[in-house]
Parts: sequence; structure tokens; C-alpha cells
Amino acid sequence: MGINFRLAEQKEKQKIIEFYDYVIEVNTESQYNLKWQKNVHPSHDLLNTSVDNNELFICEENGEILCACIMNKSYNEAYDTVPWGITTKDIGVVHALATRPDCFGKGIASYFIGGLKKHCKEHGIKAIRLDVLKYNLPGIALYNKCGFVMRKEMIMSVPNIGDENFELYEYIL
Repeated sequence: MGINFRLAEQKEKQKIIEFYDYVIEVNTESQYNLKWQKNVHPSHDLLNTSVDNNELFICEENGEILCACIMNKSYNEAYDTVPWGITTKDIGVVHALATRPDCFGKGIASYFIGGLKKHCKEHGIKAIRLDVLKYNLPGIALYNKCGFVMRKEMIMSVPNIGDENFELYEYIL
């Protein structure tokens, strides 16, 4: 594969916005609609700030973004009630993981998660955590396949989405 996992670069900000807008547009017609909205979640400001802070990762091939996410230390306050498998502040929290729909089933997202794991190990991060909508079956299958452990199912209140049922996952490095 000629696929690259890496941090996004400043010059790619517009391309990243276009990638997320495209994924959102296609996703609204899916049975697994994530309820994301263009420039609401993830907002263009959030995407740009994440690039500025070296928190936005991409998989690309020949300059085309195939998969992306934000990973930082921010999380919903409900995470504090989860019985995590490790007690540590050295965590990476995955947000807005998106894959181009024409890449589904090709191993791109699994490769991307492998890149995140490697990055975390290299930077002293002890655990990767995330939440996924309970009905997002492709996302849940991906995280299980990549060795994540579901720690809790719960209702969380999320801005611009409201109260939803989530599963919270962890991968201990």
C-alpha cells in the first residue's frame, strides 16, 4: 500500500474541511447517520485548531485524504464515571474519526488505527479512549477488530446532537 499515516499539515486545512464535508454529506443518507453537520460538528474552526495544535491525523494516498481524526486529551465529563482498565492521565482521546465511504472494507481504517497506536507508543501515551454511537455498527466492528475493549455503555449529552446512547472503548498500550 502507498498509504501514509501522519499528522496533518497547515497547507492541508482546506482539503481536510472538504474531506469532512464530503463524508458528512454522504453519511446523512446512511443507516448509520452520525448526526454530524457541516461546520457544526466537526466545525471548521475545530478542524483548523486541531491542525494548528498537531492533533489532527490523516491517512492519505497520492495527496488524497482517505481517513482522518482528531486525537487529544479532551473528553466528555461522563468519561470520569467509566471503569477504565488503566488509571492514567497519559491518554489520547479519539474524536471525529472518519473514513471515505469508498474506502470501507479495504483495511484503511484499521491501518489508520495502527498508525495512531504507534504514534501513542512513541509519545508515552498509555491508553487510547473513544466513544461511539451505539448504532454505529461499522465503527464498533472496527474498534473491536483493532483490539479495543468496551468499558461502558451510557447515555451522554453531546452539543449539537443531544442525549445519545454511546459505547466507550479503550485500548491500553
